[in-house]
Amino acid sequence: MQEIQAQDQGRAGSKDSAGVIYFAAQVVSLLAERNWRTFSEVREPVVSGLITAALSGKKDAFADLLRELKRARVSAAALADIYIPEAARRMGDAWTDDQMSWLDVSIGVGRLQSLLREIGMAWVADQAGDTGHGTVLLIVPDREQHTLGPMVAMGQMRRYGVSVCLRIAPSHNELRSLMAARQFDGVLISIATKDKLESVLKTVQFIKAVAGTPMPIVVGGAVTPKVEDLAAATGADLASNDICEALESLGLKFDASCVLRRA
Repeated sequence: MQEIQAQDQGRAGSKDSAGVIYFAAQVVSLLAERNWRTFSEVREPVVSGLITAALSGKKDAFADLLRELKRARVSAAALADIYIPEAARRMGDAWTDDQMSWLDVSIGVGRLQSLLREIGMAWVADQAGDTGHGTVLLIVPDREQHTLGPMVAMGQMRRYGVSVCLRIAPSHNELRSLMAARQFDGVLISIATKDKLESVLKTVQFIKAVAGTPMPIVVGGAVTPKVEDLAAATGADLASNDICEALESLGLKFDASCVLRRA
């Protein structure tokens, strides 16, 4: 609790460190921007309903909301790709505007992430064996507070039919074992803040050194617009927040039409 209070008190003077930027980065990391353009507009009642349910703490809050969304014909894909990230983003904005406490936002986003995980249980590309659409390794660096953004990206890729191996803060030994045991078409790394660049550079260098065959490495995340040449800074082959572009750079074929329909 003391740590939480300290972060609130120091918000005004440390927006570029572990405060606002550190949190807000997670809710948009690796989110494909083209998804927003497939919807004529975001339904405000859906966003506000998600925020209310996330903050309520009631056992059946999400269950009641999901029944309403089903009647309104809001697809699972739209909920996962658009509405959950938007609700989390707005909660982060409310914190920066002193309209919501850090504790409420953290707990609320954690609940949204749990909801996203439950929705994603239906997307089982990883359980279908060889899908023919490739296999990627998705890495989230250590000390990330929320992994909602990478989870959104993982759900999108699995619906494309791509098998995703997610690893959070993997050690070099774990990466070496993975490279020896599995065949990946490429690696995606989500980066939240600038202070992760050095560690990501070391990770990229290590992967290239131990990989049996060369494979493309793509970096992305909320840090992308804040670094002039993110690919060069990390040693990656490409920097992009667009999942489709990232997969295409890995040479993977997929059917994007299966991901998003009308909201």
